[in-house]
Amino acid sequence: MSTKTDFYLGRGTSAEWLGSIARNAHPEDVRAVPPGRLALTSTDAATYRAAVDDLLVVWACEDLGDAYPRRGGWPWPWWTSHISSWIVAFDPGEKAVFITVGGGVAWHRINPRCPEMPEGDDPLGPPDLAAWVRDPAAPPSVPMPLMRDPATGLPTPAGAPR
Repeated sequence: MSTKTDFYLGRGTSAEWLGSIARNAHPEDVRAVPPGRLALTSTDAATYRAAVDDLLVVWACEDLGDAYPRRGGWPWPWWTSHISSWIVAFDPGEKAVFITVGGGVAWHRINPRCPEMPEGDDPLGPPDLAAWVRDPAAPPSVPMPLMRDPATGLPTPAGAPR
């Protein structure tokens, strides 16, 4: 099954979407590619942004999967990252990278010296899968920007190409 990972600068509804990757886009796969490891271990916004840009190029050029830079617009038919497999965000205030899953109810802070995922049975995921299927963006899911208008399916300014 293809995984999809979205990258953001910031967290919450005003986060800036930087791009996305698909296919084998688990955190372990991202970490195995040098710019992916740099993105996951960044401690400043400029390094994170450059690493994500480089990751998107390498992901496509080395045929690791599909890459969708911001300039192409939001690639998914769904309207928020709550449906994507993974969400990676650099929080400038915390000077750290955080990761969650689609429908995630918590953010996991990545340790730049040892970029591992939390232990346990999906500690980031929704506690009620049936409720998540009905409305992936409903609380207790972490807030995300709205990339497509649910009524029209058209991109919002957050999901439009730049």
